Amino acid sequence: MIADKIFPILQSRTPKILKGGQWRPAAVLVPIQERADGDYLVLTQRAAMLSSHRGQVAFPGGRVDREDSGLLAAALRESREEIGIRSPDVRVLGQLDQVTAAASYLVTPFVGVIPFPYDFRLNPAETTAVFSVPISALLDPGCFSMEPRPFSQSGREPIYHFHYEGWDIWGATARIVKQLLELAYDFEVQERLG
Repeated sequence: MIADKIFPILQSRTPKILKGGQWRPAAVLVPIQERADGDYLVLTQRAAMLSSHRGQVAFPGGRVDREDSGLLAAALRESREEIGIRSPDVRVLGQLDQVTAAASYLVTPFVGVIPFPYDFRLNPAETTAVFSVPISALLDPGCFSMEPRPFSQSGREPIYHFHYEGWDIWGATARIVKQLLELAYDFEVQERLG
């Protein structure tokens, strides 16, 4: 089981916490489903009427509310609200490095395993679609591309993209996917832009 591999990897490292800036805290769940034919990531498409990241592919999650007891609680609450994942159904494996999203969010990703199959319940005010992507497809070199960041600032990564069956997984979500693949699936990026 991949969960048995990922859990010790995430527990043995200290996730990178970004300092500085006027970031608004947010958290996402990176749901993995273990199936007979391999591991799958569960992703969503954000509703078109949302004020930020509308229509983009994302992990379930969002900003931290005052009522949340912490970042993980926010990720689990948002996952329930957006696509109906119940907290007791998530086996949390650990935390990845924080990433920035857009101009104002600091996102903390938490990796968790959820059952397969799962009865997702989409909130149409927040989510247009939920879909699964096989990890094996994400590891295919033809799935991954990079582009230079416009108005590049020193130290900023290029914009990563993973393409799968018409879905463009990019931005902060792609940085989280890349991080998970590098840690748990021996993914290596050839650092060339194109």
